[in-house]
Amino acid sequence: MSPDRFPKRISRLVVTGGGTGGHVIPAINLLEAARREFGADVLYVGTPGNLEERLSRQKNIPFAGIATSGFMGKNALEKLKAVSRVIPGVSEALRILKDFRPDLLVGTGGYVQAPSVVAAALLGIPSFLLEPNGVTGWANRLLKPLSAGVVLPFGEGGPSGIPLGGAVRPERPGEERFSGPLMLLVAGGSQGARQINRQVPKILKVLLEKESLSLRIVHQAGEAGIVETKTLYRDLGLEAEVLGFDPDLSERYRTSALVIARAGAMTVAEITYSGTPAFYVPYPLAIRDHQRINAESIQRAGAGWVWPDPSLTEIDARAMELLAVLKRPDRLREAGDKAWTLSPGRPAGQWLLSLLDR
Repeated sequence: MSPDRFPKRISRLVVTGGGTGGHVIPAINLLEAARREFGADVLYVGTPGNLEERLSRQKNIPFAGIATSGFMGKNALEKLKAVSRVIPGVSEALRILKDFRPDLLVGTGGYVQAPSVVAAALLGIPSFLLEPNGVTGWANRLLKPLSAGVVLPFGEGGPSGIPLGGAVRPERPGEERFSGPLMLLVAGGSQGARQINRQVPKILKVLLEKESLSLRIVHQAGEAGIVETKTLYRDLGLEAEVLGFDPDLSERYRTSALVIARAGAMTVAEITYSGTPAFYVPYPLAIRDHQRINAESIQRAGAGWVWPDPSLTEIDARAMELLAVLKRPDRLREAGDKAWTLSPGRPAGQWLLSLLDR
């Protein structure tokens, strides 16, 4: 991309990406920031009927759909179906981009970004790809030659970071968050996590049997897991607020004393950005084991702890580890402060400006 073709400001922005909250939430953050802070016209390009379309409608963000499907980890028939959608997808993306005429396109991950990044390259529209994980995904490796660059969580000499909501970063957490009644947030990702949903309530039951603590429990179980998780808490005699998908989960992170969560890059960025310590439970089947890599980097920095997914069945041991942390407000605050310091999160508006100033 020649310098004279790169925009000096953002007046029309397209963001594409989808499938999971880790791709969709940063896309929504960028679109809202561009509209709020730059007065830009915005458009989300995603898969129709998925999470990205639902959240776009809720946020009054214009949405255009391109039919795509996954490739990695699929059987031969599903792979053939995915390949058959590539050329029609690029054709549809060309039509959408010609009509909208964006200054810039940003891809936040997922299969749906591929047609739009290819179309942008054909039309001479600059594009950037967000790679929030420590391990670059196959789609970004494949599409990198067609883009102006891949933005990593950390880096020197160019744009870096993960775009988060809000115009201003929250302040370092104060001691009041870790004293008195404590909010414990359990989050298995936008689609929930069956192992977390089934084992963490049992861990909390044993914890509260061992010692009386003033805890407010909030559990995002995913839409598919909400009924089962509510029933389990009820049968265990525990009070908990159980949610399906919460688009404002980032606000809950900022008031929590402790989080138990998966270790997707967006989740880690949001939690550390808010200065909240966490027990991370990496998804064991994550591609190239990137969730374990994410979580272990946080543990090495003293900003959280790692529970391997199979270890959740060791109820008593996990309960004792949790109790040792919850009884020590000073330990919670120290870990939260370290989390705040190392977070790769940036306000989405600043993230966009860094692309222009690269």
